[in-house]
Amino acid sequence: MVEYWETEEAQQRSLTYSKARMSDRGGLGPHVHLSGPKSYQQIHTEMERKLGRPVSLGEVFITTHTKPDSTYVDRKTEQISLNYEKNLQQKLSDLREHTSQPPELTADDYTSIFIQSTQKDSRGNLYGVGSLKHTLQPLLNGKENQ
Repeated sequence: MVEYWETEEAQQRSLTYSKARMSDRGGLGPHVHLSGPKSYQQIHTEMERKLGRPVSLGEVFITTHTKPDSTYVDRKTEQISLNYEKNLQQKLSDLREHTSQPPELTADDYTSIFIQSTQKDSRGNLYGVGSLKHTLQPLLNGKENQ
């Protein structure tokens, strides 16, 4: 195997695929997360048990993409997180304008806002959802771009 990867053809192929991966991710490098061997579904379930309430996809994303020192694992994660926060604040502001009561959002509301805030890869998969993508179908049925 070492012999093969030392060939010019193999190195050129590796370079080509590496460039393709970079362009699929907006030039921001490979998808990095800190979930380790746990699935996002396991992390989601653990967070709900620990917090004693429903947990949104945005919370799972931030947990799995933030280092212990509260910095993001990469630039793409930072961009998505900032976009999520901006969209969340806009939604809360809109709700405050239309009611005198403090705005309340459900975990599904937060997840819908995250879906609007994240990016898709070339296959249409949402970035940062991992094994939770199968749980999103009700939210994706016509509500993603609202």
